[in-house]
Amino acid sequence: MSGECFQSLDVTKVRRALATLHERVTLGAGRVEIKRRGCDDVCVMISKAELEALEQALEILAESAEYRAACDTLTQLAAATATSDGRVTAQL
Repeated sequence: MSGECFQSLDVTKVRRALATLHERVTLGAGRVEIKRRGCDDVCVMISKAELEALEQALEILAESAEYRAACDTLTQLAAATATSDGRVTAQL
């Protein structure tokens, strides 16, 4: 989804406008990033339909041969760089 469909609001504004935001998001009019003053944590409000589409896309990806090959490669790399105590070390 493109950046212009992404609105960023402080939690205080979200509290006041929750019904309107709910309606806009569920109608497919973008996402809402929710922030809190003095806090680095952020959450995003998306529609249930968008969440289900993202989950379906991940399921399709996870079933692909390319994904399985990438997982196998990462597993092999991790095994090759593991130390005797089980920690993984970076090799440059």
